[in-house]
Amino acid sequence: MAHTFTTLRHPLEKLLEAEHFLARLTRADGIIFQFELNAFLSACRSVTFLLQSAFSDVPGFSEWYEQRRAEMSADKAMGFFLKLRNLSQKAGPVSYVGGALLGGGWTYRFVHGSERVPEALQGRDIGSCCAEQLRKVAGVVAGCADTFPFDSCPMAAFTVEGMSHLGYTMEDAERAIGMPAGYSDVPGFGPDVKLHYLKRELEPLDRAPLLRMAAGEFMCGDERLAFPDSRGGDLVDDMAALIDPRNPDGGGMRTIFLRAVAARIERQTLDDA
Repeated sequence: MAHTFTTLRHPLEKLLEAEHFLARLTRADGIIFQFELNAFLSACRSVTFLLQSAFSDVPGFSEWYEQRRAEMSADKAMGFFLKLRNLSQKAGPVSYVGGALLGGGWTYRFVHGSERVPEALQGRDIGSCCAEQLRKVAGVVAGCADTFPFDSCPMAAFTVEGMSHLGYTMEDAERAIGMPAGYSDVPGFGPDVKLHYLKRELEPLDRAPLLRMAAGEFMCGDERLAFPDSRGGDLVDDMAALIDPRNPDGGGMRTIFLRAVAARIERQTLDDA
């Protein structure tokens, strides 16, 4: 049976797509912010789908991924993002509230909707929360690359070590790059030399962006993404705390804004007394 070579190329491309939308949402406001957030949630969620599809036939992957799945399920913030993606795709927009920054721009907070916001994400800018989620997902893909190096990159597979580990034949390698069987059957050359020349037809997996994202560093072109620093004490945080679907008497957004402002004035008055 012919060997099927695998690669992390498509999961990595989807990570880069999610990073693209992460960068866009940090610069968006109004309804455009919602569009970019929905696109980010979809791309980020698709990473593990593509990973499972690409590695479904790799020996040992299913057991390895089940452990990662258990770890992700135990992470309340990651579970929340999974539910948000399903919500945005099937039920309606994600619940959030935004406020202007003193230096310009906007900052946004998740608020309780059909899904409760985990404590770890409360009082934090949505862009920062999304970046942390993407870091965790990139970490899963990077872990896969470390655990299954010969299955992750064809360039690594096309080595003597890769051939030994994967158990493929020279004909499998020739077929994988679109060459006829026997193409590399040249007397006097061993498999190391043959594979060296065959893999020149391959595109290596660029691990640099994968390792960068797994380390929590995200880019927009040549510029590193930065997120508003929040400690949960901004006016937008006060508004977010007042929005709760379990409290139908909370009022509309105008009422919530006025209540939040009034509460801050009252606190300031007490502090000055």
